[in-house]
Amino acid sequence: MTVLASIAHKKKFSMESTASLSDVMACMLENKNGSVVLLENGYPVGIVTEGLILALLENISDFAQPVLSLAVTPVITANKNRPVESAFDLIVSNNIRRLVLVDDTGQYVGMVLQEDLFGFLEEDVYKVDLKVLDMLAHDAHVVSINASKTLHDVLEVMRQTRVGSVIVTDAEGEETGIVTEKDILSAGYYGMDLAQSVRKVMSSPVMSVSTEDAITDVISLMRRSNIRRVLVKETNGDMRALLTNRDIFKHIKGNVARMLEIKLRHAKEIMDLLPEAIIEIFDVPGHQVIHWMNRKAKEHFGEGLLEQSPQALLGERWIRLYEAIEENWQVEHFSAVVGGRNFEFSGTLSKNINSRYVKLIATDVTGHEMMKQQLQEEVRDEIQLRQEQEYLMMQQSRLASMGEMIGHIAHQWRQPLAQLGGIFMNLESAQAFGELDEAYLQKKIAHGNEMIKYMSQTIDDFRLFFTPSECLERFDVVLALRQAINIVSAGLDYHHIEVKLNVKPGEFFARGSASEFAQVLLNLLNNAKDALSETDSGERYIHIALSKENNENVLLFSDNGGGIAPAVLPEIFKPHVSTKHQTGGTGIGLYMSQLIMEQKMKGSINVCNSEKGACFTLRFPSA
Repeated sequence: MTVLASIAHKKKFSMESTASLSDVMACMLENKNGSVVLLENGYPVGIVTEGLILALLENISDFAQPVLSLAVTPVITANKNRPVESAFDLIVSNNIRRLVLVDDTGQYVGMVLQEDLFGFLEEDVYKVDLKVLDMLAHDAHVVSINASKTLHDVLEVMRQTRVGSVIVTDAEGEETGIVTEKDILSAGYYGMDLAQSVRKVMSSPVMSVSTEDAITDVISLMRRSNIRRVLVKETNGDMRALLTNRDIFKHIKGNVARMLEIKLRHAKEIMDLLPEAIIEIFDVPGHQVIHWMNRKAKEHFGEGLLEQSPQALLGERWIRLYEAIEENWQVEHFSAVVGGRNFEFSGTLSKNINSRYVKLIATDVTGHEMMKQQLQEEVRDEIQLRQEQEYLMMQQSRLASMGEMIGHIAHQWRQPLAQLGGIFMNLESAQAFGELDEAYLQKKIAHGNEMIKYMSQTIDDFRLFFTPSECLERFDVVLALRQAINIVSAGLDYHHIEVKLNVKPGEFFARGSASEFAQVLLNLLNNAKDALSETDSGERYIHIALSKENNENVLLFSDNGGGIAPAVLPEIFKPHVSTKHQTGGTGIGLYMSQLIMEQKMKGSINVCNSEKGACFTLRFPSA
C-alpha cells in the first residue's frame, strides 16, 4: 500500500506564521504551485493561495505586513499514513488542489498536490474509451481577452468569472497565449505596473488538444509538460473550453470508488480461502459491531454473529481485548475460550477517513494446548518455550504476508480486469449502434472467457504456491526461483525494477520443501522491492547468481537499494527487528527465513552491505 507521506513535498511549501506577504509571494514563486502553509510550532494554522492574494492585490499597499491575517482559507489536512487512494475523495469533495499532511500529533509533514496523484492512479481508472468531449460540462466555455488589454483588465476578468487562467487572443480571435494567476502574482511581486500590456506576462504557445482526443493522451501531455490546464478545440479549430486537472479528477472520482470496491471484494474472496478465521468489526462511536466474517470464521462461530456486538462472541473478554488493541493499535495471541475450544486472537485497529475498524485473526489452538499439557512432564521448559515461540511467530508471518499476497494478486488481475471492462464497453457500444451481430458477440465472449481463464489460473497458481509441503522432496532450485519471481513480477514491473539472473537451469537441485524455500525467496524479493521503491536512483535492479561450492548450492542475492542501516544489520535476523515499521513491517520475514534455511534446508543465510545495497548469501546442500 502506498501512503501519502511517500509522495509528499516537504520543502518550500511552508513558512512560519510570522512571515510577511512579500515572503509568502516569493515562496509561491519558488515552489511554482501557488500555495504556502503557515505554521506555529510546527502545526498548520493557515494556508495562503495565489487566488487569495490576487483578490486583494490592487488594495495591498504594504507587502511587508504579516500574512497570517489574510489566511482565511480553511486548512484541509490528512494523516500522512493514509493510503494514496483516500486523497482523491478529499480533494474532489472539498474542491481543492492540495492536501496538507500531518502526523499523529497534528504536526505538519508535507503537502500533496492534485497533479501528484495522476502518477498513482490505477491504469484501469482512466484507461477506457473516454474522449476529451466526455469530460466537458455542457456550459463549458473559454474566457479570453484581447492582447491589447492590460494586466489590470485580466485581473478584473478573473475576478468576475472566477477563473484562474485567461486565453489571450489577437485581433482575429486566434489564441496567442495564456495568462494564469501565477503570472499575475509574479508581476505583482516584482512591482510591475498593472497598466502594462498583457503581452508582458502571457505564456506562449498555448498547449491545446482536440475534443476527439483520448483522455489518456491528455493526462500524459499534462504530466509530461508539467501543466495543469490545456485548451480544448473543436475539430474545426474553434476554441471550446479549458480543461484542468480538477475537471478530470471530478470525472474519474466514481471510477476510483469502483476500483477500490473491486479490490475490496477480491481481497475478501481471497480471505475466504485462508485457513484462519478472520473477523472484521466496525468501531463506531460508543459501540462495535461484527461486520464481516470469512468462511472459516463462520464454520467456527456460526453466521448468527453478523451485525452483533463482539461481546456475543467473547463475552466480557471482548472488553479486555478492545482495551489492549485501543492502547497499542494491535493485539497478539489474546487467548479466549469460545464454545469449549481455545482460540488465540491477533489483529489490528485501523482508521480510514470516516471510521475505525478492527480486523481479528482467530486461531484454534485447542489441539496445541492439549499436546502441550501432555508433554509438560517430558520436555524441558526451555524447549517447550522455543516451540511455542516459533509457532506464534509463524502465525505472525502469515498475517504479515497476507496483505502482500493480496497485493500481488491484485497486480496480476489488473490488466485482465481492464480488458474485461473494455469488452463490456465495446459490446454496449456495438448494441447502441446496431453493430452487434452473432459473430462479433461470439468473438468478444471468447476473448472474455480467455481473460477469466487467466484470472482463475492466477488464483490456482497462488493457492498451490502458498500450500506448504509436509514431506521432503528433491526440487529444482532454479524452477523455485523463477516461480517466486513470477509471483511478484507485477509489483517489480510497477516500480521499474529489473531482475538480473545469472543461473543455469537443470544444474541445481536441493532436498526440502520447495514451497518453504520459495517463501524465503519471496521474503528477499519483497524486501528488495520495498527498499528499491524508496530510492531515487534511475536504474533499480536485483541481481541473483547461483553457483556450487564443495557440494553446496550458493545463492547470492543483492540489490542497489542502499543497504541496511549499520545499527540494524547485526540484529536483522532477530524477531521483531524491521526496517519497515512505518510502512507496516513486523520483523518476522527474515527471522522465519533463517529458521527455514537452518532447520528445514540444513543450510545458512547471511547478509552484508555492498557498495550499492544489501547482499544476502544462502548456502544449502546440493541434492
